[in-house]
Amino acid sequence: MSSDEQWGAGDRTKWSDHGSVMVGKQRYPLVYGEHPHSRQDNRHYVDMGGKEPEGFDGHRILIGVNIECSNYLKDSNYSGREVRKGGSATITADGVVVWEFFFRDPQWALLKAHQLVGELSEHSSGWLMKRERDRLVGRKIFYDRTPAIITSLIEDQGCMMIQPDGVDRFPPPVYAKSENDDYEDPDRLKVAVTDPKIWWFRDN
Repeated sequence: MSSDEQWGAGDRTKWSDHGSVMVGKQRYPLVYGEHPHSRQDNRHYVDMGGKEPEGFDGHRILIGVNIECSNYLKDSNYSGREVRKGGSATITADGVVVWEFFFRDPQWALLKAHQLVGELSEHSSGWLMKRERDRLVGRKIFYDRTPAIITSLIEDQGCMMIQPDGVDRFPPPVYAKSENDDYEDPDRLKVAVTDPKIWWFRDN
């Protein structure tokens, strides 16, 4: 039988690790097998602990979007008291909240969520994948030309804490009159993972 007529994951020693996927509420290893399991040349399999792995054609990441509208009472010395509209939205990846934002218009929130899911799906950080997020702490980056290092994650906000690496502090922002002006946390910053000032491909 020629190689293109063989089916199944084949020799376990020839499998490649392709991360993991959720099936139901449990996470299993995702592997790239020796042979395909479909006519589309799909060689991805889920190792669920059985004698043979199961062919995989599912979602690599389970994305969820939750949008909840609300009304709240605004009490201001300037504008008085008024009931206003609001809402909170969350994006989940494999059941973990990886982004949240406030909104007033639900249609805008749906468009915003659509844009964020697309952006994060292709992002250099791999933010939607758990094992890629786990690797971010300690990663070296540039932040607005300053060498920096990621010290911690604030997953549900889509944010990270960073600090300068090899220099004492981040340069003052453009609104500071001089480098001696006080501004918040010059040696530690909270930034969104999508911040365009981040350059992810720092070698050293």
